[in-house]
Amino acid sequence: MRTNDDINAIIRLALPILNATSYAMRINDSIGNTIYTNTEYDNMIKRGSREVISDSKNVYSDNKKIAVVTIYHDISEVNRLKRELERVNQKLRKVEPKVTFQDIIGKDKSIRELITKAKVAAMTPATILIRGESGTGKEIFANAIHNASPRRNERLVKINCSSIPDELLESELFGYKEGAFTGAQRGGKKGLFYEADGGTLFLDEIGDISKRMQVKLLRALQEKEILPVGSTETIKVDVRIISATNKQLEKMVEEGSFREDLYYRLNVFPLHIPPLRHRKDDIEEISRYILNKYNDFYERDVTNIDENAIKVLKARDWPGNVRELENVISRAMINLHHKENTLGKDDILYVLGENVSKKAAEQDDYFESLPLEIKKAVEMTEMLCIKKALEKCDGDKNRAAILLGIPIRTLYYKCKKLDI
Repeated sequence: MRTNDDINAIIRLALPILNATSYAMRINDSIGNTIYTNTEYDNMIKRGSREVISDSKNVYSDNKKIAVVTIYHDISEVNRLKRELERVNQKLRKVEPKVTFQDIIGKDKSIRELITKAKVAAMTPATILIRGESGTGKEIFANAIHNASPRRNERLVKINCSSIPDELLESELFGYKEGAFTGAQRGGKKGLFYEADGGTLFLDEIGDISKRMQVKLLRALQEKEILPVGSTETIKVDVRIISATNKQLEKMVEEGSFREDLYYRLNVFPLHIPPLRHRKDDIEEISRYILNKYNDFYERDVTNIDENAIKVLKARDWPGNVRELENVISRAMINLHHKENTLGKDDILYVLGENVSKKAAEQDDYFESLPLEIKKAVEMTEMLCIKKALEKCDGDKNRAAILLGIPIRTLYYKCKKLDI
């Protein structure tokens, strides 16, 4: 055939170029017979690649189609790598710093007895209610309990119930079906109960949920099943519940603002974290832990805190508990010169506003101590502002967000990002 002679002549002329291409290529004549394949195409066929994309172009001579050139892109390896990356990302999403009971600092009898009690609770499926003032470390205990439990290899899912409007909390906890409400994403959404199936769900600030949500939460705990918003079919879940609050739930039950039946469901195994003012002998050890924690972040090398500084810290009642102590020490570290390695009494008093005799010039040391890298400087400043706001608001994030002039969700994001 004349047309085949034409295309074969073209192929012979272009053969060095065709063989050098890195893409798999096949050329068919006008009736579909293969008349040329390169080495890359032959290798692709040998591998049995099933994931390919192709692009074809017709070849014309004197306005007559004489051949079809098809380029193949083998994307099986790309897709394999994408799937592998997704598996790694899924694992990373489940991985958090493993907080254990060894990370809970303190030798006071009350805290040691509480840790022993919490270790016992961790090995049971019992629902746990952690009580304590703001800043005492309720979330740290929740982490340690989960990581010491038989569910340690499953997810620990956390939610702060006070940070989400009541109308959204239901869909966050139980999920929703596609089209359940205006703005619902396509395909619906799995709720946190579903995400925590087989693991643990930590409900922080449980005392802030509405009576309406209390009823729905009670049903989920009793029936061990959830009903997504917009659905008529329930989903069975196996979730261990740890909740926390600084509210007086017993008083709320008496006043009728918290359901008595839900209270008993949550309070199967109560844990009460003592405030810092009741274990002042732990202040020195906690302070040294904080120094080590923030040395790298603030680019400092503070290795010691002197005895007089410890006496000043022990003299305070710390209404904001460990969170307030952390705030004070971190601010004192920022004010130190880079070469200083000891935190002294004057440094602490200066942060507390009780040492007016300290050089006024040290007020500018904060700016001098900031790193030149803008991102790090902004993070340090944000951390300082957030901690100061939380201290002023006794740990109440809703009030602190208003004081900072940012949405509550932004505050929670920044607290998590900056490890506050």
